[in-house]
Amino acid sequence: MRFPDEERRLLLGQPGIGPTVIARLEAAGIDSLRALRCAGARVVVEAVCAGLGTGAWTNRRKALEKALQRLA
Repeated sequence: MRFPDEERRLLLGQPGIGPTVIARLEAAGIDSLRALRCAGARVVVEAVCAGLGTGAWTNRRKALEKALQRLA
């Protein structure tokens, strides 16, 4: 599944979140802001890091948390 177009647009307007971040969220099964809020940024980032086999993606956690605060 994909983020709805409006939510995708809102996310892309947030610092630190680009198309690759959204693609990785979707690959992890997160396809809406609601799903991201329910799972929590920490859990989602840990899942993406595990899927990538690296902890390099952990710097996206703060960007996702800030986006969720701004888009609440």
